[in-house]
Amino acid sequence: MNWRMSFSYYRCDWIHPESDEPVVIYYEVDDVGDVPRLIDVFADGRHQCMAVVDVALLGVNRRRITSLVEGSFYDGIKGLVDGIFFEEGQERISMTRIAADKFETEWRTHRL
Repeated sequence: MNWRMSFSYYRCDWIHPESDEPVVIYYEVDDVGDVPRLIDVFADGRHQCMAVVDVALLGVNRRRITSLVEGSFYDGIKGLVDGIFFEEGQERISMTRIAADKFETEWRTHRL
């Protein structure tokens, strides 16, 4: 069987008043909407790289983790136009599809 998972990559820009939440989030998304890896970028320049394998190694609730987000990523971004900011209250958010090499460069640069 020659089965291969395909991935898409996204950058979310999030403008908000909370200082402890990320301002940019990079997502790796598989074809069913699971997120196996993501990168949070904070206003102070810190980066936090997370992967489902990290969560699985922790043995959270002894169940298999397949995604870092609840539900399908694609269901969650319905209505977000590529690169256009959506505003709600004091928050503004945009989602832009990016190239795989942009995600991989961020991952390799900041993964500890």
